[in-house]
Amino acid sequence: MNNSQKNNLEFSDPQFETFSDNTVLDELQEKIVEDNSVKYVLIKHDYYSSDSDHGRELLRSFIANLCESSFKSIIVYLVDEGARLLDESNPLYNDFNRLIDRADMVIVDKYSPFFGYLSDPGNSKIILETTLSITEEIIYLTDLLILE
Repeated sequence: MNNSQKNNLEFSDPQFETFSDNTVLDELQEKIVEDNSVKYVLIKHDYYSSDSDHGRELLRSFIANLCESSFKSIIVYLVDEGARLLDESNPLYNDFNRLIDRADMVIVDKYSPFFGYLSDPGNSKIILETTLSITEEIIYLTDLLILE
């Protein structure tokens, strides 16, 4: 095993050289412009990455960016702990309501163990579906963003 350390940051690998300019960013930007019709988002928790203040701030930023995005249509799925975003006592409740206003619909797993503790959402954009129905829908989505 070779334990020697490098004293400088040399990138001789062609793969690194490819990513060292803005080519990838330019290509991603073109794809975003071409593919901004519908975005499907599956939210599994009321935080992102870790159950902490930092995890909630990450999700808050993501929600804000999604609200300001150029997608023509946004469809959100809430499963498991994601249903907690509908709870008025949740720190992200107001942020998520902005996303509800922006989204075409929010589909909630009515069998989520956390949904039962929430008051009736009373918003026509919120649609309750069974776990089976949600599974059948997302299985065929080609461009689904999953937040875990």
